[in-house]
Amino acid sequence: MAKTDSAKYDRQLRLWGEEGQSLLEGSKICLLNATATGSETLKNLVLPGVGFFAIVDDKTVDAADFNNFFVTEDSVGKKRGEVTRALLNELNDLVSSEFVDKNPVDVITKEPDFFKRFTLVIANMVPEDALLKLSQICWSNNTPLVVIRSYGLVGYLRIATPEHTIVEGKPDNPPDDLRLAEAFPELLKYAQNINLEKMDSTEHSHVPFVTLLLQYMEKWKAEHGGKFPDTYAEKKAFKDMVIRGSKKTDEENFNEAFKQPHKSWTPTKIPSNTSNVLNHPNATNLTPTSGKFWLLAAAVKEFVAKEGAGLLPLMGTIPDMHATTDGYITLQRLYQEKAATDVAAVTNHLHAILSKLGLPNTHISAEDIKLFCKNSIFLNVINYRTLVEEHDPKHAKTSFIASQLADADSNLVWYVVLRGVDRFYKQHARFPGSVDDQVAGDAEGLKKAVAELLSEWGINHTVDEKYIKEIVRYGNAELHSIASFMGGVASQEVLKLITHQFSPMDNTFLYNGLKSTSITAIL
Repeated sequence: MAKTDSAKYDRQLRLWGEEGQSLLEGSKICLLNATATGSETLKNLVLPGVGFFAIVDDKTVDAADFNNFFVTEDSVGKKRGEVTRALLNELNDLVSSEFVDKNPVDVITKEPDFFKRFTLVIANMVPEDALLKLSQICWSNNTPLVVIRSYGLVGYLRIATPEHTIVEGKPDNPPDDLRLAEAFPELLKYAQNINLEKMDSTEHSHVPFVTLLLQYMEKWKAEHGGKFPDTYAEKKAFKDMVIRGSKKTDEENFNEAFKQPHKSWTPTKIPSNTSNVLNHPNATNLTPTSGKFWLLAAAVKEFVAKEGAGLLPLMGTIPDMHATTDGYITLQRLYQEKAATDVAAVTNHLHAILSKLGLPNTHISAEDIKLFCKNSIFLNVINYRTLVEEHDPKHAKTSFIASQLADADSNLVWYVVLRGVDRFYKQHARFPGSVDDQVAGDAEGLKKAVAELLSEWGINHTVDEKYIKEIVRYGNAELHSIASFMGGVASQEVLKLITHQFSPMDNTFLYNGLKSTSITAIL
């Protein structure tokens, strides 16, 4: 693969780094149907530099496609997929592409192996039966499937993949990993060797709050039988001890310590997301074909049980704090050196695991090990439901759907109505409201389809006719504003799935353009 163009992709490299960009540039995306929604989704993947995309579409451009900004009046009569592919490629000459002039349904039913070469598949405007078949194909290939749809003022997105692993969760407010309650020897020795009494006022006001908390906690424990503050009164007394140590009321470092005393007594715990990963069967039942994520998880689990003494590898980073440059750098180096020691221990466990499986040590790079250890607190795995299971009445989330339908303002009603639309299409080979002189009859037909669906689910509830009439009024039309919005949402989820950074939506997203509201649900 060619070297990343760091100047071209500078802003996104700051967001997901070289590792994320490398995964993006190495990805291959397949889009079924170059509608406005599909084109907008692909546009947002071409711009940041997806490696390759293929468009499968046998439609020719007509007036109904003018809601798509990637076709013009001059495109009428030309292949929609080819016109869209050419214009998308103009956005980024580093991206390669292919146009497949075939009906997506035919490719799904007759050429299932076609999808094996793709990193991810985006399905848009695919009939229900073919969509379920496609979901089975992608599931067996372990290829993420993203289903998108814009239907009038309603948007729909569904992610389906056996499992999605996350290394860099990147939460909005990541926690500090200071380990003050379990201070490692080098850190504790450093803190104890600092003599606050002999410092002048300038030096005294620049001792990092981490060092202050460690010193005062050691003093507290010496006076209280080696115990941490436990009761409210004890914790208040400890805070008072810290603030009394300041020489002036405006010493920022002491104020920082006074505001964060809990960091010195709160034990470090493995978060539930990481614990779920370490205890996952895939981290125990390893084989030579196990993914790198699970091999690394197994190595970290060994570290936790041995060198870590119940703790994860240290992140090795510290937050900003009031300190001299030299003092901050010294503290930072201590954390970095401890993190490096932990990485070395995890590496030894990993190499032992690889040896047992007959795999070379080079199977996983040193950079991958370091990245995994640094982000071990953010590890996560999402297991999705299959579309086939969702569409089986026996496995439908009927109690949840019923509870949502009981709420007059719930956006989940649009999910039910869209499922009714799919049933109507299967029965009539057209969408409700797509023929002008049959609108009234289609409303009754859609109402019946929705009632059948609810009956199969065993839900004793009716959908307000206003929703039926609204959907029929759309006649399967795509509005570009909704298509653009859904394209933005879908592409964002695709980027998460490809880079394994941040946390993608779990299952289904519905957007109500009438009220500009949305819902995410496991269906």
